[in-house]
Amino acid sequence: MNWTGKRVLVTGAGGFIGSHLTERLVELGADVRAFIHYNALGSWGWLDSSPVREAIQVATGDVTDQDSVRQAMQEREIVFHLAALIAIPYSYQAPASYVRTNVEGTLNVLQAARDAGAECIVHTSTSEVYGTAQCVPIDEAHPLQGQSP
Repeated sequence: MNWTGKRVLVTGAGGFIGSHLTERLVELGADVRAFIHYNALGSWGWLDSSPVREAIQVATGDVTDQDSVRQAMQEREIVFHLAALIAIPYSYQAPASYVRTNVEGTLNVLQAARDAGAECIVHTSTSEVYGTAQCVPIDEAHPLQGQSP
């Protein structure tokens, strides 16, 4: 695929995988907007020291906030949705926050993409949806047996 000029939104762009995806898309010529969870420190997470920092647009907000998602989605053709709460042990202590971010946040991204006329959404997940591995390596045919919120 020719990424030159493609208008891409990466949610969760401040994370480890999201930052590397953002960097690669820029290298391939995409017009990348990085959606990063707002924080009072102004940190862009892993993108703080990125070599493509000056080549990306950054939108800060929260996937649980429909307005910030809609604003970040404007004029984007392709969406890579990586925003999520991680840290499985904490999900047992604060399950509602995981549902808000990982479920309702995903709904906000999907609805905003639909309303903005985005052409494609790529949603990432984690091997945690498979639970304890029944075979290794885990592939997409593995039964889904999530064990944590």
